[in-house]
Amino acid sequence: MVNNEKIMVCVYYGPNGERLIRRGGELASLLHCPLYVLSVIPLRENELDQDQEQYIAEWKMQCEAIGATFITQSDNQRKASQIIAETAAVHQITQLIIGQTCKTRWQEIRQVHSLMSC
Repeated sequence: MVNNEKIMVCVYYGPNGERLIRRGGELASLLHCPLYVLSVIPLRENELDQDQEQYIAEWKMQCEAIGATFITQSDNQRKASQIIAETAAVHQITQLIIGQTCKTRWQEIRQVHSLMSC
């Protein structure tokens, strides 16, 4: 049986990114499928502050260690949900892992709704 699964983990700055990548890697390993890690950044990569650069460097190393593909996308004034949906379509992603945010429950529901309507 051929496995057509493709997993994409969406990470944003903060301590949860490494944990999400690790869990996505475990799931991809169990399913024997490729793993993509997406970070939507509000600025161009050369305009990031030191903390943001450090997170991205750590995520890239973690992705290399587990054989995942790391992708960064600048938002260019677009909604993160639109960028996630476009990237998922381009790479034919079948499963998304989206981390916990600092947003209220209502904001989270709106973001999921926005993502589902793309």
